[in-house]
Amino acid sequence: MSSTQLQAALTTVGHITSKRTVERDLVELAALFPLQCNSKGMPYGWYWQPGLSLGEAQQLQPDALTPPEQVELHAWVDAALARRLEALPLSADMQLTPQADGGATLVATVDDNRALMGWLLSQAGSIRVQAPQALRQAMLEQLRQSLALHESGC
Repeated sequence: MSSTQLQAALTTVGHITSKRTVERDLVELAALFPLQCNSKGMPYGWYWQPGLSLGEAQQLQPDALTPPEQVELHAWVDAALARRLEALPLSADMQLTPQADGGATLVATVDDNRALMGWLLSQAGSIRVQAPQALRQAMLEQLRQSLALHESGC
């Protein structure tokens, strides 16, 4: 896919940008993701690293290109996070129920996307996801990978 094609695809989903910005961003993204550039001809072509399965490549694509599924998040949150959520709710239907032993139960309908996972991981010391089970397992796997990375290196 060329940067011109990518710019056009971004425009169709409401992300207005210049071709030069796309090119500059692709160079930066190639340092973070398994992207490669075919610079043998003009325009340059960008592609996922050879050997990457279609499923693996799709997982790396931005959520903005596919509509997110909504899920009902059930979790326990500590008192400090509960106070922050009272001030900045996750969704219009969010409910926080204080617990006698501290913290609160959280129920909210949210988009199941990378932004949600990023937020959950950033709150990992203050939240325990209870449902959906697939989201809980994905979060646990991310935390295990992070722990393994930190335990194995200096």
